[in-house]
Amino acid sequence: MSAALDVKGSPGSASGGQGLEPVDLPDVFQVDVTACVRDALGLLGATRRLRGVEVAVELPDDPVPARVSRRRLEQVLLLLVAHAADVAPPDAAAVRVVVEPPDDFGEEGPRFQVVMPGVSLSERETRSVALSPLRVGSPQRRLARARELVDAMGGELALERLEEGMAVRVLLPAPGLASF
Repeated sequence: MSAALDVKGSPGSASGGQGLEPVDLPDVFQVDVTACVRDALGLLGATRRLRGVEVAVELPDDPVPARVSRRRLEQVLLLLVAHAADVAPPDAAAVRVVVEPPDDFGEEGPRFQVVMPGVSLSERETRSVALSPLRVGSPQRRLARARELVDAMGGELALERLEEGMAVRVLLPAPGLASF
């Protein structure tokens, strides 16, 4: 038998008064990717997790809507930027976070990338990230965890070799028709 508690902690009726709100909220919300990027970078900066590594951010002027869990999206951002800060060589340029909005027809979802200058992964490490966090070494474990979170949100994570280093590209699910 369960009884709802009011704000003061005494038993109350479940149907009226000021009872506690349920904590089982849906996992999908309409979030602004640019706000999530700002919040994640603010948290990493406040906790001094970046260890002096500069992060350059390229955000569009307008909000970038996505239909994903804010908590999971911020976890992905925290994992990717923390990984970039940990593996960045001392003489590397700033880590870049670039956010792009979904297309106007809702066929392609919002996307972002974390560019890690001066970083390279072997072919074996790149394949391991796609398998499981348990199959990769410590430095790439964050990438594998981020990939699992992106998969759980219905998105895609890809690693790309660039001339200046590596890029982790994340494509979030398409929001549907947005122009009509």
